[in-house]
Amino acid sequence: MPIVLTGDVHHRIPSADRGHARESESELAVEFARIAGRHGLKVTLLFTGLALRDDAEDARPLLEIDTVEIGGHGWDAFHPRWLYRPLARVSGSQHGFRQWQRRGIARTCAQVERFTGRPVRSWRDHAYIHDEHTAGLLAEAGIVAWSDDVDPQRAHPYVLEPDLVVLPVNTLPDHENVYHGDRTPESLGDVPAVTPDEWRRRVVEDVERVRAEGGVATILAHPLCMKVADEWETFEALCADLAPYSSLFAAEAAQEHRLRHR
Repeated sequence: MPIVLTGDVHHRIPSADRGHARESESELAVEFARIAGRHGLKVTLLFTGLALRDDAEDARPLLEIDTVEIGGHGWDAFHPRWLYRPLARVSGSQHGFRQWQRRGIARTCAQVERFTGRPVRSWRDHAYIHDEHTAGLLAEAGIVAWSDDVDPQRAHPYVLEPDLVVLPVNTLPDHENVYHGDRTPESLGDVPAVTPDEWRRRVVEDVERVRAEGGVATILAHPLCMKVADEWETFEALCADLAPYSSLFAAEAAQEHRLRHR
């Protein structure tokens, strides 16, 4: 059973986590990839277009790491808020009107392609936000692997458009579930969360559950979150736990699924 290890990488958007790391997320993505690579793991890093426009030099070492796939994470992470809030009210979608979303996908793909020299094949929307147009627009743009669906009950990928395969995040995502930075037991109150080490243990259990069902385990770990949580200690341990599994890029897993289910 393969695993797909993914991470989302943003430009310098306002966030509580940003105050706990001096590096850009693109710099942290390089360290994330190097740690995974030391354990023989491939990673799919999903970048906002603005991250690769503004912090391209920080990300450039990734081009020398052959265990990295770079995909898209939207253009601007729905910032600035003063623009997107009224746009969402008028259009009925956080993405704005269909043409606005198409333009954001196209700009992101073009930016990633300029950086890597390769077409974009994998995608996750910021905060998993999508609407009724997203799947068709991604397929139109040549995306083959989409990973917005957070569902521990889905062990297997599934085809949504003829050439678009969904890789459900079927293991516990990190950011919204892990104590880190300003996300403490005191600040979160009754909001459920776990320690970094408990999260690692839960992810490994989820991977084993998916393996038992013959599925594909998709893991989401943000480079910024892993840095802020405990200076990579948990991520290093997680990669050691995952090392015995075969790993695929998101696009590889999607293509393999389509070949098996023709």
